[in-house]
Amino acid sequence: MSPLLLWLLVASGLPVSYALSAPRRLLDPIQIVLVVTAYVFGLSVAWFASGSGAVAWAAGVLLGALVGRWNRRLVIGGIGLAAAEQLALKLAWRHGGAVEPADLIAAGVDPDTARATLENLAARGLCQRDGERYRFER
Repeated sequence: MSPLLLWLLVASGLPVSYALSAPRRLLDPIQIVLVVTAYVFGLSVAWFASGSGAVAWAAGVLLGALVGRWNRRLVIGGIGLAAAEQLALKLAWRHGGAVEPADLIAAGVDPDTARATLENLAARGLCQRDGERYRFER
């Protein structure tokens, strides 16, 4: 593969692959790194497997877009309830047995997930609601 053809494939395929990955922001650094890595990997494997520039370009664009969309779904999905419960228990341990939804929100949990997590823990009898705070017994 000539260097000119390689740069042409990369320069034309990366913007297409990034746009197809549907990023949340115009320039998302983690999304860019993932898409570039997947694109170059797909381009390389397809080039060595087929020897065709068009096939390599299409494979790179497809793999970059698929990895980018997969990452976007993971980011949008947020933290799961089990992980949020573990985080609430750890925060309660560190804060002397009391946690507020604001503590979970400050740790990066979605506000609705934070409230639902603490209410689920209270419903299972692991903590008691005391106003806005949830108290865990030691």
